[in-house]
Amino acid sequence: MTTVADVEIRSAAGTDVEAALEVWRAAKAADGARPPAARTAQVRDELSAAQALLVVAADGEDVVGMALGVPGVAEDGSTEPDLLHVPMLVVHPAARRQGVGSALAEGLADAAYPRGARRLAAWARTAAAEAFYAACGLEPTGEEQVSADGTREVQYAAELDPPMRELAVRERGLRLGQLLKLAGLVDTGAQGKALLEAGGVQVNGEVELRRGRQLDDGDVVVAREQAVQVVLPPE
Repeated sequence: MTTVADVEIRSAAGTDVEAALEVWRAAKAADGARPPAARTAQVRDELSAAQALLVVAADGEDVVGMALGVPGVAEDGSTEPDLLHVPMLVVHPAARRQGVGSALAEGLADAAYPRGARRLAAWARTAAAEAFYAACGLEPTGEEQVSADGTREVQYAAELDPPMRELAVRERGLRLGQLLKLAGLVDTGAQGKALLEAGGVQVNGEVELRRGRQLDDGDVVVAREQAVQVVLPPE
């Protein structure tokens, strides 16, 4: 049995497109559907499209889940580069209900942010899908649509945060100015001072202006569209 602790969430590469397609096929079969060859070919093209962002969940050499993101489209037909739409998020039937889907949603959001996306949106076709997206932190936007097969769909969306990374230090007493340099957010103390004075640094969601602020274990510092969580040694 696959658990979320067993899987690696990563951007797709090489043969992952075919592996992701097999996950989609297995999910369709488990749900009692047998998509025609034309639909299968269409999904393959969607997974491998140049603008597509494909993230997979891998258990060793086996792909057990996939999530696809594509640029959002405005009402006038133009693309919205700050919006990533999620047309597919699929987990292999053997790996369902183990947290893989939530990990895929988080991985897709983390991969989307460096590409310029600042919002994530998806259409939910079932009550189960609505519950899933709500559990992932998305909220209903109030927009609804009817799909080609007559199914009512509800849109869920969320603002994206910068991907989090941890910074472990050997000694306690870490100051904010020190962290900015250690984390590679600035190259010099002068750059750090300027960034702070411009209001470009947040600690735990609030703007911080003091270079000398002492940081605690678990504090989250956000600057230059990067998020760093402080990991201090035990007292």
